[in-house]
Amino acid sequence: MLMKSGRVRRLTSADADEILRIVDLEGLGAVTLARELAAEDYYFWVGLDTPTDGLCAVHRSMRWGDYLLLKGVFVDVPARGSGAALELAFALRDTARRRGYAGLVAWVEPHKPEAGLARMLRLQMTGPLVHRFEVPLPDDGPPVAAPSAGHGTLALDLPDPERSAPLVDDLLSGGSPMVVRWVLDRYRLVLSGFPPRSVADLHIVTSAAGPLAKAKGARFLELPLPAADIPAALSLAKVKARRLSRTPVRLGRLDFGTGRVGTIRDGRQNANDAA
Repeated sequence: MLMKSGRVRRLTSADADEILRIVDLEGLGAVTLARELAAEDYYFWVGLDTPTDGLCAVHRSMRWGDYLLLKGVFVDVPARGSGAALELAFALRDTARRRGYAGLVAWVEPHKPEAGLARMLRLQMTGPLVHRFEVPLPDDGPPVAAPSAGHGTLALDLPDPERSAPLVDDLLSGGSPMVVRWVLDRYRLVLSGFPPRSVADLHIVTSAAGPLAKAKGARFLELPLPAADIPAALSLAKVKARRLSRTPVRLGRLDFGTGRVGTIRDGRQNANDAA
């Protein structure tokens, strides 16, 4: 059941202390949080207030290509089990549609509890099962402290034989195999695909993305790779890559042009969404 007395609102710098109290997220400090709260065109921080307890839940999301990526929900201990996470997710969905996004996306572990939330949001699983890997970039100087745009596209110059067989197609657009979408997630530059046909060509990706990542203050790339590709995982271990997903994940996606979308009014769920 959803909370009946909660109010969903966009969070601001005035909420920073409360956000950091509720949110436990690696690499999120006061400086990074301030940057994201100020970058309203790229990052969305929303929270749920109650009349008695104040801010009780926080959801962080960001623009990734034409989609809003639902990246993490955090619920204060007294509000757990109240439906706060679902209420925030529906509110973000409505916000994304009003702002002209193509839809929502989220990484989903098929056999974990968040899969239930994905079904309620009507996210459709797309692409292969993957693991998300964090690949360190060369440490050749300090990153820029205050990046500008938090998302964009990256074009790779691939040899002709590589162009028709990407290891992981762009999961967002299905467009050119040589172009991926990126979003800055704290200290990582997150890519929406892996255009080369083999992880042996990782250097092509890091060479193309490295200067961009440094310009945005990122120290790592985040890459999706097929979960069943054991040789790729072993190869990445040699460059000290870290697997971010506990189990294989798929990208859940809701396209507003075809998905069924309701609204939230006065902190309550539309009856169409409760079906």
